[in-house]
Amino acid sequence: MHAASKQLVAFRFRLAQMLLLMLLLLLLLMAVASCSLFTPAGNATCNHRLSRSRRVAIFNGQGVLKFVCGIAFPVPQQDTVLSVWGFINYQNQFTPPPVPVYWWSFWNTSSFESVARDIHTQLGHDETRTWLYDVIETGLEQLDAESGAVCLLRSICEISQRPFQPSNLFSELLNAVLVPPLDNVAGKYLHARDGGRAGADCRRTYSDCSHKLWRHLSHAARITL
Repeated sequence: MHAASKQLVAFRFRLAQMLLLMLLLLLLLMAVASCSLFTPAGNATCNHRLSRSRRVAIFNGQGVLKFVCGIAFPVPQQDTVLSVWGFINYQNQFTPPPVPVYWWSFWNTSSFESVARDIHTQLGHDETRTWLYDVIETGLEQLDAESGAVCLLRSICEISQRPFQPSNLFSELLNAVLVPPLDNVAGKYLHARDGGRAGADCRRTYSDCSHKLWRHLSHAARITL
């Protein structure tokens, strides 16, 4: 009985060895076959190592973020066995942005582009240019009390339509001072500028400007320029 058990153990050991050897041979044949299929020459020598990038499942949906907070408080009852609680909950849910927004890129993200644009468009009133216009109007009114302000508007219209050639410093100063580059002055100056740029007839639009005063201004501009 003891000898029969030894023979059975030896038989099982040999069987396991044979199965292991057959498995190794099968794996070797599969490797050789895969190399012969993927090599250009079709031989059994595998010169290229096969590889495959890792596949990752991508979820295109944004999902929903939810914020919930609440307060719980007990309600006094005469019954000592039962208890009643009151709850006040606040719930807010929103769709997260597809691109993360960081605090250091507050002004560089598309989420806050409109906020930054609104801040930049809120221009302050140009007090210096308004003061210059008042000084010029006062000086023109010393020459003609009735049409000094109108002649200034005609000057803005004419120069906006046909600016002075930048031949000297005085012409560049006239272009820079009389034509407002931004919409931060009174509306009458902006209308004169826009009308000149649109090709309006400045003489007819501001016909109340005195011809005598306008001739003096034109003559002074020719002498200076």
